[in-house]
Amino acid sequence: MRSLISPWVPGVGVAAVLAVALIIGSTATVDAKRPPKPPPSPSPSPSPAVSATVEVASSGTMDPSRESVMVDVTATCPEGWTWSYGRLYVLQPDRGGAGTFSVPCTGTPQVAHVKVVNGNRFQLGDATANAYVGIERNGQQVTVTSTRTIQLKPGVTARVADQGQLTGTSGGGVRIAVAVACPTGSTGQESYVTVSQDGTALGRAFFTPTCDGQTRSLVLSITASQGTFHTGSAVGDAFVTVAWNGEAFFGVDNRAITLLETSTGDTTPPTTPAGLSAMTFGSGDGETHLTWGASTDSATAARSTTSPWRCWR
Repeated sequence: MRSLISPWVPGVGVAAVLAVALIIGSTATVDAKRPPKPPPSPSPSPSPAVSATVEVASSGTMDPSRESVMVDVTATCPEGWTWSYGRLYVLQPDRGGAGTFSVPCTGTPQVAHVKVVNGNRFQLGDATANAYVGIERNGQQVTVTSTRTIQLKPGVTARVADQGQLTGTSGGGVRIAVAVACPTGSTGQESYVTVSQDGTALGRAFFTPTCDGQTRSLVLSITASQGTFHTGSAVGDAFVTVAWNGEAFFGVDNRAITLLETSTGDTTPPTTPAGLSAMTFGSGDGETHLTWGASTDSATAARSTTSPWRCWR
């Protein structure tokens, strides 16, 4: 019976082992000479974002004439960048206006007070504000924008006259003017002007402003509630109040003023000059000299008795 197990042939087995060893050795030699693979290239990192921002305040103040509004804008641009432009548009359904602004690029928020001018007059109430800011550096330009609904509120102005006048020789009162303006749509409330002097004399008069967009001047008579006034330096304070949409808005003024002497209420005209005489020299285009006596006035001292005039015929 033939055996199923192949007999071991020493020469053939050794040859096979040597062949496998040679293949492995040559492969190792080739791998040792092959240069290593370079590491994968890193992905390019994105350029850092520019931290520029712009934000519009929630409300603006309308000039009494309604031709402009003042709105605060807060803008931030990074240090090292250059400001290119800043624009603010305030729009209402059938009207609108524009203004420009700028802030330094410091990396910190900066506030700009922007005057927006409208040729068609604003109205109190809601408006849409659009802000645009542009900055640049080394040819790179960045634009940021902001849009929001803001409320236009009434602005109020007050201005006390630089001079007042005593109303009596005893210093018991003064008369002084104040100019006031508030926009149409707002309502004037009780307001007042106070005059004080030397820390001892004090008086106050009340009034209600008319809000029609016009600057109106009122002359107030103020009675001293303490002390007495005299000619010289004093202080005038105005405090004007108007109401709109359930809120109160104010206009104030404080300034040094001068109180003048009491007016005598002079209504008597000066007398007719007397002693008029004429002297003519030459003929044709000669000269004529006129002289007359001074007139008198119940409120002023007499002037010189003669006042020569020269005229040519």
